[in-house]
Amino acid sequence: MKRVLFLLTTILAVAAAAQTKVNTADELSAEKTYTIYNPHFTTYAIYSPDDHVTYVWAAEMVGDEGHALKNDSYSQTFDPTSPYGAWMVVEYDQHTYIYNVGAQKFLVVGVTGGTQATTLQDQPQPVSISDDGNGNFTFITTEGLRNYMCAAPQMTYPISVWSNDDAGAVWEMTENPSVLADYETCIALLEARVPHMGKLQIITRCGNIYPQTNGGGFSDDIVLGQPLTFSAQSFDGYVCADGVVIRHGHNLDGPQYVDDEKQWSEYSVQADKALTTIPADSIDGDLRLTAIWERVDDNADELVFSDEFDGEGEPRSDYWVRTPRARSTWNRWCSTDPRVVFEQGGALHCLAIPTPSDVEDTEPMLTGGIKSQGLFAFQYGHAEARIKTNQWRGNFPAFWMMPADNSAGWPNAGEIDIWETIDNSTQSWHTIHTNWTYNLHQGTNSQTMSGIDYNCWHTYAVDWDSQAITWYVDGNKVWSYTKSTDSNALSNGQWPFDAPFYLILNQSVGNGSWAANADTSHTYETLFDWVRVYQPTSITGIQSQESRVGSQESIAQSVYDLQGRRVNSQPKKGIYIVGGKKVLR
Repeated sequence: MKRVLFLLTTILAVAAAAQTKVNTADELSAEKTYTIYNPHFTTYAIYSPDDHVTYVWAAEMVGDEGHALKNDSYSQTFDPTSPYGAWMVVEYDQHTYIYNVGAQKFLVVGVTGGTQATTLQDQPQPVSISDDGNGNFTFITTEGLRNYMCAAPQMTYPISVWSNDDAGAVWEMTENPSVLADYETCIALLEARVPHMGKLQIITRCGNIYPQTNGGGFSDDIVLGQPLTFSAQSFDGYVCADGVVIRHGHNLDGPQYVDDEKQWSEYSVQADKALTTIPADSIDGDLRLTAIWERVDDNADELVFSDEFDGEGEPRSDYWVRTPRARSTWNRWCSTDPRVVFEQGGALHCLAIPTPSDVEDTEPMLTGGIKSQGLFAFQYGHAEARIKTNQWRGNFPAFWMMPADNSAGWPNAGEIDIWETIDNSTQSWHTIHTNWTYNLHQGTNSQTMSGIDYNCWHTYAVDWDSQAITWYVDGNKVWSYTKSTDSNALSNGQWPFDAPFYLILNQSVGNGSWAANADTSHTYETLFDWVRVYQPTSITGIQSQESRVGSQESIAQSVYDLQGRRVNSQPKKGIYIVGGKKVLR
C-alpha cells in the first residue's frame, strides 16, 4: 500500500513539474488544457460538484491577514489529473470562451458586476482575457466596475467577481499535460448554444427607428432566424415617402448577384409609429434599415445643423474643433491625437486611451472630444444625437452645450448637459448648471433615467425654448427645467438660457469625485452615430443653414427636376427641387 501511495505521489509530482507557464494570451491553444492559479491565495480554480454544481470552486486555497477561509473545502488538494481542474480556451465566432473539461460547462464571470459568484453555466458567455506579457492574466465577462474573476477566501463562493485592483484578480495559466483537450465536445456545445449573429445597420435622416413604439435601443448585432420588430418615428410635418427600405442577406454594399448567386434582397414597408415585424426568414445574414424623412410642412421645425459622421478620419473642420486641454476633470487629458477622435464606419469615435509610447505626454491617458464653438451655435430648438458607449470603471462621456458668450463665467452663463453617464451605471443623467442651482443650491438641476442598456444605441435630446428645457431618451420625456416667474430667482441667475449655445461631444474619464478614478490601462470609447439640430421657422437669424446640413441629398432628400421627375442624386448643372426648395447647381 505504501508503494502504491508513493507511486501515485510521484506521478502527480512529475505531472505538475511538466506543466509550462503561459506568458501571453497569444500562446493559448484550443488543443491544450490549462490550470488557472492565483498566486496570492495559492488557489486553483476548479469545478467541485460535491461542493456546488454552479459555482467555480477552489483547491489548495489559503487566506491572508485580512481574508480567512470561509470554508475548509476551499483548501482541498488540487489534482492535476482531474478534468475538473482542466480548462480550455476556445475561439468561436470571433469570441473567446473558457470551458471546463470535466463539467462540460462554460465560465461566466458575472453578468451585472458587484459581489457575486463566478459560475459555470451550460449557456456559453464570451470571456475577455487580458495579460501583462509576464504571465499575469485577468478574466472578465461583463465590462464595467467590479467584474473580474477574483479569488475570495472570505466569501461563501471562493471564486467571485470583484475589481481588477485586487490581488485575487491576478491569475496564472499553466499547460496541463495530464488532461487531454476535448475540442469536439466543446465546439459541438458552442454550435448548439451560441446564436449565430448578423450585423444590423440603421440609416435615418430626420427621424429614428426604435425596437418598440415607446423607444429603446438597437445593438449592432442581430440573431439570425429571429424576427425583428421596430417602429419608425419622426417629427410632425415630415414624411418618409419611400418607407423603410429593408435590405437583408450578405455583402449588402455589393452587387445583388455574384456569379448568378443572389447576395441580398430588398423591400419596403410603411414608416410609421406602429410596430413592423421583419419575419425570421428575412433575418438571414446582415440587415440594413434605411428611412429618409423629408419636411413637407412649411410650419414644421427645420433642420439647421446635422452631421451624420459618414466620413473617414478627422471630423469636418467647418463644423468642429477639438476640445483643448484645460484644468477641469473632463478636459484635463484632452488631446489632438488622431487616435482619440475620428470618423469611421458611419460614426464619430471618441476615445480615452493609455498614452501611447510614441507620444511625449506626461499624463497617463489621452482623451478626445469635439465642439462646434465658433462654427455653429443656436438659441432655442431641438438638439439630438444617437449614441452608444462602452461602460467601465471611470467612464465619463457626454453630449452637452455651453454658451457661445461665456464672459459671465461658469456656471453663471449656464450649461446644458443633454446626456452623461458614469462608470458601469445603467443611468443617463440630464442636467443644467447655473448660479442659482450650483452656487446658491436652489432647486433641482438634474434628473436620471435608469435601465439604459449601453450596449445599444439610444437617442438623447432636448427641446429648448424661452420658457423651458425638456430632456428625452428615445423619444420619452425625462424631465423639464422651467424658467422661474420669481424676480429674485431670475436676478440670481436662475435662467441664463436666452442666448446661443454650442455643441460638445466627448469621451472623458473620472477622477473619483463623481465618476470613479480612471482605469489608465483601459481604452474607453463612445460612438456618436449622428447629431442634429432643428429650429422653429419663427426663429430668425439662423446661421447659414445650407452649410450646416451637409451634402446628403443622395440619402437625406430626394432630388427632382422642374418637371417634378426624380433624378439622379448627382445631376448635371441646372435648377432642381431639393427638400421643397429650388437649388442651383
